[in-house]
Amino acid sequence: MTNKLTLTEQEELFAKDCKLINLKYEYNGYTGDERWAIITELSVKELLEKYPLVIERYSPFVHLSIAQGEVIDDANRNEDKYAKRSSRTLDCYGYDDEMSSQFHKELAIMFDDPFERAEEERLELEREELRQCEIRKARIALSMLQPLQRERLMKNVCCGLSSRAIAKQEGVYYSSVDKSIAAAKKNFIKFYENL
Repeated sequence: MTNKLTLTEQEELFAKDCKLINLKYEYNGYTGDERWAIITELSVKELLEKYPLVIERYSPFVHLSIAQGEVIDDANRNEDKYAKRSSRTLDCYGYDDEMSSQFHKELAIMFDDPFERAEEERLELEREELRQCEIRKARIALSMLQPLQRERLMKNVCCGLSSRAIAKQEGVYYSSVDKSIAAAKKNFIKFYENL
């Protein structure tokens, strides 16, 4: 008798008798073939006989009893209740000193470790010595360049002048200034690396 019902009538009766759960939405990371769970008192055979047009839309599905559905509903209510309670009462600083000081530096008690400070000072001195050494190497490499190349390279790199501006100042063609700057860069790199 129910098979003679239209799809709309079957859907209305199905909504009264059964509850649907979208497993892929409800359970993040679910990898099974069944996408739907149907919670009902009817058996699978009765479902197929009573609602054939509706069931084929949700096949394959997991059949659950009313008791199993109540357990799922209770779990969902408890999770929701816990989430609301924790958002209302959670302390932003926490109770674990280690975690609090990790995320809130103002709460941390700073301990000035003399060994750590000495190591930082030593590293800073090494960095400064290395920087001074690099500066000395750059000065020596610059002094090894021809005076005209050195002057044009300094105007280009330090003053930020283009080859056209340098050529205009010196009253020469910019192509000769370009070649001179390119040769100066090449020679500078070669001299610098060989020091």
